[in-house]
Amino acid sequence: MLHTFVKHMKENNWQVALYENRNDYLSTEITARYTNIPEQWMEFIETVKCMMNAEETVWFLCANDFEPQSDGAFQWNEWEKISLTSADGDQEWETRIKTFWDSHLPIIMSVKGCYSYYAISMKDGSVVRGAEPEFEECEIIAPSFMAFTDKLSNGELQL
Repeated sequence: MLHTFVKHMKENNWQVALYENRNDYLSTEITARYTNIPEQWMEFIETVKCMMNAEETVWFLCANDFEPQSDGAFQWNEWEKISLTSADGDQEWETRIKTFWDSHLPIIMSVKGCYSYYAISMKDGSVVRGAEPEFEECEIIAPSFMAFTDKLSNGELQL
């Protein structure tokens, strides 16, 4: 399944780089924070080194994206950080934001048109989409990561 998905993305002008050997490393910050990470997404992370559209405005978060980035780069949790800044010290709001992001693992970031993301819900494995200004208001796009990649591969969904 992953091979078909990667092939489709390449055919649609996405920049894709694969690891020569399986990458078994994922930041402990991620593995400690998120439980119930779907096996299919782990296979993706272990195989795909980089995947972004030609304009570099939409990208899948890959293993190296979960490491600390330079000051000018977007962090994997950038939208959570923006929301926490917006909460401006409101403890109740900050708690809701942190609770949301503790159960939603970002897998795609986009700056195409507006800031948006796709994430995997740790509650049921579904893939959700959210956008600014209320990043924590999201909608279910697919029931699983595999169903999500299938939708992309068969043209039901455009990023």
